Amino acid sequence: MSELVVEGLSKHFGGVRAVDDVSFTVGDGEFVTLLGPSGCGKSTTLFAVAGLDTPTGGKISVGDQVFFDAARGLNVRPERRNCGLVFQSYALWPHMTVAQNLAFPLSIRKVPKSERARRIDEALSLVEMESYAARYPHELSGGQQQRVALARTLVFEPSLLLLDEPLSNLDAKLRIRARDWLKQLQRRLAITTIYVTHDQIEALALSDRIAVMQGGKIVQLATPQEIYRRPTSSFVADFIGSSNFLKGRLIDRSPEFEAVVEVQGSRFAAAWSPQLAPGDDVLLAVRPEHVRLSAKRPVGVNGNVLQGRILDRSYLGARYHYSIQTSGAAIAAETEDLLESPDVFASFAPEHAVAIRP
Repeated sequence: MSELVVEGLSKHFGGVRAVDDVSFTVGDGEFVTLLGPSGCGKSTTLFAVAGLDTPTGGKISVGDQVFFDAARGLNVRPERRNCGLVFQSYALWPHMTVAQNLAFPLSIRKVPKSERARRIDEALSLVEMESYAARYPHELSGGQQQRVALARTLVFEPSLLLLDEPLSNLDAKLRIRARDWLKQLQRRLAITTIYVTHDQIEALALSDRIAVMQGGKIVQLATPQEIYRRPTSSFVADFIGSSNFLKGRLIDRSPEFEAVVEVQGSRFAAAWSPQLAPGDDVLLAVRPEHVRLSAKRPVGVNGNVLQGRILDRSYLGARYHYSIQTSGAAIAAETEDLLESPDVFASFAPEHAVAIRP
């Protein structure tokens, strides 16, 4: 296995910068997800690593091998990169059995026939599909086809695994099972992996680190916990889950990034304020599940309290979702508590608040 290093990668389509000076490293055996909305450049970045797209500039290397270097005019052909790529559509050969689908990449790599059977058996065993070797793709469910597509990629022992939204064609429950199974398999194989998705839950559940992309750039690269708890921009805070945003001004900030924010004459404490200085206009971001509601003003809470009125309430099964109008803004809250009184106090702890740029 090897470390992937992407440096200053760019890809232009005419005047459009689909990928704009992207740099990141995926450690040996690490699982990194490229996450973002459609058109943000995540798949283009993946295809550049695979060699299916020729970048406009930058450098890509895996271990000691350089795949692409614009400065040197070097561009290694896809078949020489030893990357395993699984597409969203699975792309199985319909006229071949499962075993024949797995044999195909081995035959074009001139793996001896005596070796092919062993590798096919091992790959199908990894994905728990040994008993389906003689079946054709149309005789398999979507989840089974997804496993065969992954086995076909693993059978030739790639140095890098590239996954382009491989679970998007599965129904919700099967998707959860496939996600858990894929995570366990990747950990067991310890294969360096890049995963592309627009699904936030998938990214949080699977990844060692997440690269959130917007407009062809990586806007934040961090662990799932950091991305969710300490977003560095309003885009990240709202794209990963959902957030309430209160407009304010940064009053003070400690060296540990703890902040005091003034919102409509009241002062609120926040635990995080990246790249901000006193006097800056900010948004105070708080996630709905961190907002506590009560009919009476919370005792012992000096700040971080808003008074408001419930506009709407939705039952979600395990919890209730509330829409609340305060004097400054409409906010959302999610709690297990059923509140009958329309007048409420909404509070949140400083460690659950983030001061970010508007």
